[in-house]
Amino acid sequence: MNISNNITAPCLLIVTMIILILFQSVFFMHGDVVYTESDRLEQIEQLEQSEDNGIDYIIFNNIKYKPDKFFILALISNICAFLLPAVFYVRLKGTGYSKNLKLEFPKLRYVPLSVYMFLVLVSGTILINSLMFYFSGANTNIENILPLMFYTGGNPIYDMGILISFVLLPAFCEEFFFRSVLSAEYEKYGTFCAVIITSAAFSITHFSLKFFPSYFFAAVIFYILAKITNSVLFSIVIHAGYNFCSIYLWDKLLGVLKFEQNRVIFIFITAIIFVIFISLVLNNLENIYYKKAYNNEPSPVYLPENKPRRTAVVRLFRSFFTPTFIVAVIIFFVYVFI
Repeated sequence: MNISNNITAPCLLIVTMIILILFQSVFFMHGDVVYTESDRLEQIEQLEQSEDNGIDYIIFNNIKYKPDKFFILALISNICAFLLPAVFYVRLKGTGYSKNLKLEFPKLRYVPLSVYMFLVLVSGTILINSLMFYFSGANTNIENILPLMFYTGGNPIYDMGILISFVLLPAFCEEFFFRSVLSAEYEKYGTFCAVIITSAAFSITHFSLKFFPSYFFAAVIFYILAKITNSVLFSIVIHAGYNFCSIYLWDKLLGVLKFEQNRVIFIFITAIIFVIFISLVLNNLENIYYKKAYNNEPSPVYLPENKPRRTAVVRLFRSFFTPTFIVAVIIFFVYVFI
C-alpha cells in the first residue's frame, strides 16, 4: 500500500502522543492506581531514613502508586503507544517494507563502536544536564536535572518491575518505533532529515521542555548507531543502558553539583571525558569505513537515485512544516503548559 510518508508518519506520531497522554493523565492518575493526594511525599529522604522496608507502594517522581497496577500500566502503555501502532503501520505499508527497518543481526565488529557510543551518550547527557543546571541559576534541588526518580524501599520485586517496565521494554519499543519505522519513512528525504525529524519526535513524546536537549542528543546517538550498523539491536542495548543510568546512577554522579565549589570542575572534567569518547568513536568509525572500502563493501544508500536531490535544508523544512507534524508539535506544547 503506497502511502505518503510526509503525512502518515506524523499521524503515527500523533497517535502515539495521544495514547501516552491518555495513560499519563488518566490511567496512571486513576484512584485505583495512585494513592490519595494527602499521601504524596514532600521529601523522599524521610522515607530512606526509615527502618521500614516493607512498603506496599512505589514512588515515581514524588507520587505514590500501588505497585502491581503501576507496573501493569507501564507495560501496557509502552506496548499500546509504541509497539502496536508501529506494527500496524508496517502492515499498512505492505510486503517488503520490513527490509527498510534495520532489523538485521549486527556484526560483532560493531561492538567496540557501540561501547564508545554509549560512553559518549552518558557523558554527553550528563554534560548537557549539568550545563542547563549551572546556567539556570544552579538551583541545588537535584531533581531539576534528573529525568526519572523512583523509590522502592529496597524491595527486589519492585526493582525488577522497574528494570522491565522502565529500562528494557521502553528501549525495545521506542527503538523499533523511532529508529526502525519512523526513520525508514524520513530516510527517503536523506539521512540528515531523518536524524533531525526522528530525534525531535523522540524528544516531544517525552513531554519535557527541561530535558528536551538531552533527549534530542540521546536520539541522535541512537540513530547514528542504528544507521551505521543497519540494525536497531545495538541501539536497543545502549538505550536500555541509558534508561538504567537515568534511574540508578545519575542522581549519584550529579549529586556533586549540590556543592557550589564542585560545579565548574565537574563540568570541566565531564567535558574532557566527553571529548575523549568522541575521539574514540571517530577513530573507530575511520577503521570501520576503511575496512569496508578495502573489502569493496557497498556504501549506504541515503537517497534513491530517482529522487530529486534537493538540499538537505529544503527536505528538512518540507518535512517539519507539514500539517500533521505541526499538530504533533502543538499537542506537545499544549500538554506541557496546561
